[in-house]
Amino acid sequence: MTVGNVNLMKQINMNTVRRVLKQYKKATKPQLAKLTGLSVVTINSLVEILLSKGELLIAELEESGGGRPAAIYSFNAEHSLALIIYTNESETKDLAHVAVINLYGETIFTHEIVMEEISENSFDSVIKNLLEKFPAIRSIGISMPGQEINGKMEISDYASLEGKAFTAHLRDQFQLPVLFENDVNAAVFGYCNSNHCSDKNVVGIYIPEKYPLGAGLFIHGDIYRGKDGFAGEPKFLPDGIDWEDPTYVLENLSAALKKLIITFTCLLNPDILVIYRKNLAPESIYPIIDEVHQVIKGELMPEIIISNSFSEDFANGIRHIALKPLEP
Repeated sequence: MTVGNVNLMKQINMNTVRRVLKQYKKATKPQLAKLTGLSVVTINSLVEILLSKGELLIAELEESGGGRPAAIYSFNAEHSLALIIYTNESETKDLAHVAVINLYGETIFTHEIVMEEISENSFDSVIKNLLEKFPAIRSIGISMPGQEINGKMEISDYASLEGKAFTAHLRDQFQLPVLFENDVNAAVFGYCNSNHCSDKNVVGIYIPEKYPLGAGLFIHGDIYRGKDGFAGEPKFLPDGIDWEDPTYVLENLSAALKKLIITFTCLLNPDILVIYRKNLAPESIYPIIDEVHQVIKGELMPEIIISNSFSEDFANGIRHIALKPLEP
């Protein structure tokens, strides 16, 4: 076997040990050998390497019947951390949520900031301070309303960001992987993760009170972004709805929802259609569905869910997205 193949096999085996120990949290070397299918000799070597890197810790010694007690190794969930920043609207104010999470997605630091303006440099000092406080941060996940196209924020609810190379700026500043995801994409990803619908096609439509709507598409187990990342921008549809006017949207919400349900059902035929709108009662969708049935047969309709959990799904989604670069 060539040196390259030996190194590749070693890396594969090491990632196997990482994944198993992350799943089971604690194990002895014989348990690791059984769970991974690797020899005890291989496990001995890999455990020593992972201990030296700080990825494993010696948790305790297993009680013995008289022989030498076996060490129990634990997965060090704080060996690498992710910093996440996501923005959303709350009571018509722009909020930035900042959190540091470990490899299990558990929050070890959180902070919320009311933003007067969101621009290219808005988060520089926040990130700098957190990197000093948590030097184990290895990736940054950013999510907000908007779309990056060819590296620039060509579509954004925040005027100061339009046309700016936002994530490139952060990568250059901090020399870390920076992942940007549209807010509704992140929310749909979070919804599908929480509800175990990786085998379903799901559309999420978010209609905020202050800004135009957005949509997220989850197809064949992942977010669908389109050729340029432009997928999921229904505010540009020629549907006669003035999405830039919140008062108009509120007064014509039923008609707008009917058009959106018909459009996405005809174009994508999803299994589930999640509509995020604050203070929208679930029962208010029933007469709208009855009207849609006049156009589309009932058996072709997706399951329609009215949700007030946009913030929770959004936070869940960006956590998983930010941890992706840290997965073995």
